Amino acid sequence: MKRILKASAALLLGSSLILSACGGNTASTDQVQKPEDPESVSGSITVWAWALEADFLETMVPVFNEKYPNIEVNINKQGPDQVYQRLITGLAAGEGGQLPDLVQVEDQRLPSFQNDFPNTFVNLSESGFEEHMGSFTPTKEESIKDEDGNVIAFPRDVGPVGVFYRKDIFEEAGVEAESIETWSDYVEAGETIKDETGADMLGLTLNESVPLNRFMIHQQDAFYFNSDGELTVGSEETRRAADLMKEFEDKDIMSNVTNWDGRVAGLKNGEVATLPNAVWWYGTMVDQMPELSGSWGMFPLPKFEEQGVRAANSGGSSYAIPQVSDQKEAAYLFGEFVSTNLEAQLDGLESQGLFPSLTEAYDAPIFQEGQEYFDGQSVYADFADIATQIPEVTYTSDYARADNTFNEEIVSMYLYDEDPENVVDRIEQRLKAGTGRDVAETEKE
Repeated sequence: MKRILKASAALLLGSSLILSACGGNTASTDQVQKPEDPESVSGSITVWAWALEADFLETMVPVFNEKYPNIEVNINKQGPDQVYQRLITGLAAGEGGQLPDLVQVEDQRLPSFQNDFPNTFVNLSESGFEEHMGSFTPTKEESIKDEDGNVIAFPRDVGPVGVFYRKDIFEEAGVEAESIETWSDYVEAGETIKDETGADMLGLTLNESVPLNRFMIHQQDAFYFNSDGELTVGSEETRRAADLMKEFEDKDIMSNVTNWDGRVAGLKNGEVATLPNAVWWYGTMVDQMPELSGSWGMFPLPKFEEQGVRAANSGGSSYAIPQVSDQKEAAYLFGEFVSTNLEAQLDGLESQGLFPSLTEAYDAPIFQEGQEYFDGQSVYADFADIATQIPEVTYTSDYARADNTFNEEIVSMYLYDEDPENVVDRIEQRLKAGTGRDVAETEKE
């Protein structure tokens, strides 16, 4: 899991795959209709996916074939960078032979493909998938729609964010996690923990990315863009998040752990007490720190205000059908299956740690079970509560540029001890010039 997530982070930070290719796509925009007799459909499809998701799909093929025995499913496992590179090349050429029948795409990447290759994916709203809408978390459903509100991808996993914490360090410092409801509480607890144990409350990977800033903007029901695609990076919510990021340093409760391995080491060695991040970190913790089983807990993100939201998202992907596929019906049935089948969702969680966006899954017994690694805490149920509260966002085709700019400027703020107000102003100026997007009216006031 560690190698996979590092690769995904590199894609976002480096912006090496920002979709700037011009459309050579001449594919038909004919839509596929879900067949009246799905079990009669036959054919062979190829699916591109990566890492744990590809492994999950492999286990689902036999289950799928119990219902659809005449559809052969071939899972082509690749790295995410290879998937995107080949997808861009194939879409630009408009050649079906270069593309799969179904492809995994991170939710934040979908707008870029739609922008650079319009109508390149099958409109699932016109294909019968509308009957399933309302079955997934609200933020997931919003992320798989195009600008006209059409569903263009089958929803799969989601990444609700919480705060993992070392229970033993908290106990040594006399701090109760339940008392941390606001970010002010978090800072105060961090000062106590630093005084009593010497551990920093937070470790940031300044050589890679600083997603916490994005989480804090998101949880305030704000983001880099509004629903019209205008820039909102100079908002009050953004400035509040930047001020808090600087406060962590000013209060001496954070450290630069450099990179992924440094972050794992800091948590493992007790040098860092908490990790605000997504549910998928659970797998890394079990894999990299098995000896700390029973020493961990999780609580939701602290609020900014008494009535604030304690939820944000990080990660998640879906599946799209390229228009050039000549096996659209078979691809639709497999995509629908892995997206809506309850057994599939639970298997992905249990075997690969992939957190489902299908809300029906949250009623399953596994979500109520206490996890030994978390000292009996029902963390899946806690993350499910978070998942249903995540505010909706608009990514746009400039998401990668915006996220990369924020990372660069937040790191600069730390390295050069800059005023967060000046940093936010610079972010807005850079993105206005770099994207050509208008600044939202509320930002101009």
